[in-house]
Amino acid sequence: MSEMIDLETRLTEFEAHLKKLDRSPHSIRAYLSDLRLFAQWFEAKTGERFGITNVFDEEVKAWRKEMEDKQKASTVNRRLAALSTFFAWATEKKYTVDNPTRNIHGLGQQVIAPKALSEQAVNKIIRKARVSGNLRDHALLNFLAATGLRAAEVAAVKCGDVQIGERSGWVTVRSGKGRKQRRVPIHAKARDALQAFLESEGRDKIAEHAAEPLFRTQEGKAMSTYAIWYTVKKYAAQAGVQNVSPHTFRHTVATRLVRNPNVDIVTAATFLGHSRLDTTARYSRPSDEDLENAAEEIS
Repeated sequence: MSEMIDLETRLTEFEAHLKKLDRSPHSIRAYLSDLRLFAQWFEAKTGERFGITNVFDEEVKAWRKEMEDKQKASTVNRRLAALSTFFAWATEKKYTVDNPTRNIHGLGQQVIAPKALSEQAVNKIIRKARVSGNLRDHALLNFLAATGLRAAEVAAVKCGDVQIGERSGWVTVRSGKGRKQRRVPIHAKARDALQAFLESEGRDKIAEHAAEPLFRTQEGKAMSTYAIWYTVKKYAAQAGVQNVSPHTFRHTVATRLVRNPNVDIVTAATFLGHSRLDTTARYSRPSDEDLENAAEEIS
């Protein structure tokens, strides 16, 4: 097997690894593209075929240096992150004994909070699903907007993981990041949408359908993360809201929690399933829109 074929084989494995980490289809494509870009650069620079075991930190540093004058810091850092994640995975899998990115650092850049949607944008997207008459999609979007679950977590939810009452509702997340379980409350609007959806399918007696996927295809199989991603993109496009994914809903929930003066950061972190408070705290940072609004105040 040639080293380039070996690279493509490893990239296929790496892609599966990224999907398990619940990276978005867009992020996965970007990472794979960045890795192939580095492989092409490496071959042109060294005259050697790219292989996992023949990359050293000198080449990574040279690539970083070359990109500094040509690319935005965010692009450089994403490409370095792709390379770092790949080699960390390859080292763990023992495909190589040395990680050439271990001591390579990204460029300094202004830290901006992840993109969150306005309440109006969320409502517009959900309304499109409601108008379509698709009760599953309407319930799915409400569920994402209420719980902030990752797409992979939503795909894994069974009917038995959900409790719906008149005054409260909960979902038990059994496939959280790091295999950690948590319970997340479901507010009234999302509960009503779920109840209507389950009643339409004759599954409102949840206990009798405990082992079934909560959100499923016409064939009765659990919706895949890609299907969830596609559903969100479809209604966002209809609503005229750009650059939206299931994770954007998660960012939105996180931002509202962290910026709510009545919610402390530990509660927000527990709600979101974050193991580190600094992950949660990043949602308190200003967004691009915040900075633009600040600029208007001084104009």
